[in-house]
Amino acid sequence: MTSELLRYTLQVALISFMLGSLADVGLKLDVRDAWTALHDKDFVVPSLLSGFVLGPILAIVIARLLALPEPYAVGLLLLGLAPCAPFMPMLSDIAKGDAAYSAAFIVIAALGTILLMPIALPLFAPDLHAGAGTIARPLLLLILAPFGVGIAVRQLSKRWADRCDPIIRKLVSFSTAVLLSVAFLQNWDQILSAIGTWAIAAQFIYYCALALCSYAVSFRLPHEKRGVVTIGVCTRNVGAALAPLSAVANADQRSTTMCILAAFITLIVGFAVAKILGRLAPKRDLAINAR
Repeated sequence: MTSELLRYTLQVALISFMLGSLADVGLKLDVRDAWTALHDKDFVVPSLLSGFVLGPILAIVIARLLALPEPYAVGLLLLGLAPCAPFMPMLSDIAKGDAAYSAAFIVIAALGTILLMPIALPLFAPDLHAGAGTIARPLLLLILAPFGVGIAVRQLSKRWADRCDPIIRKLVSFSTAVLLSVAFLQNWDQILSAIGTWAIAAQFIYYCALALCSYAVSFRLPHEKRGVVTIGVCTRNVGAALAPLSAVANADQRSTTMCILAAFITLIVGFAVAKILGRLAPKRDLAINAR
């Protein structure tokens, strides 16, 4: 009975977290600024390469080099196909990134995840036994729908969007606390068993490698755009990674554990990278931001 209650609570908290966090991002997204940034091919190309080519490849390479058990490797691949955490704009501000380009990266990441994950996951993780339709449905419902609703509300009334934002943010904070607490209670034995593997180390290595590689790939961009690409790529959308697992019957619990661990690890690495990028920002950019 307790186990069933925890599982049900976890599902409700996950859905609330995803719906709320993506709606909140949409409520704050300035479509005109994002649209302008999306026309900057010097920004879009490294964003796509870093997010959807380097991301999955590094996940597969690191999983094989460290000989991760298959369920942990599947979890890492799911994370590799889901760049850009919902809290990415906050970290981008710390890194002195451009807000318009942060909005553009969120759009790229959301659409890229929805399009690529249903195609790539069955190819690289056949043991998951999930078809493209099974993977796509929760992504459309839990990413595209709330994201689109948030954008639509802001387009209809910026005043209402600003009023709804703090309410949604509180809901997301509560859902996050419940999600992490219940996930730990339900999976504490799996989390402890992961300590004896390379699962945790693999994630730290992976996010740090993503930060370095994305920073190198975007070398032609000025700091305020380069920082956006780096932060967007080295943080992971844990909800999007968990969504396909919630739709697959009898998914290995260790894959879920790998994604849950990411909620902590991607924030730690992302914050550290943002602080470093903030210090690397040219003084000219710092002076502009100070105004």
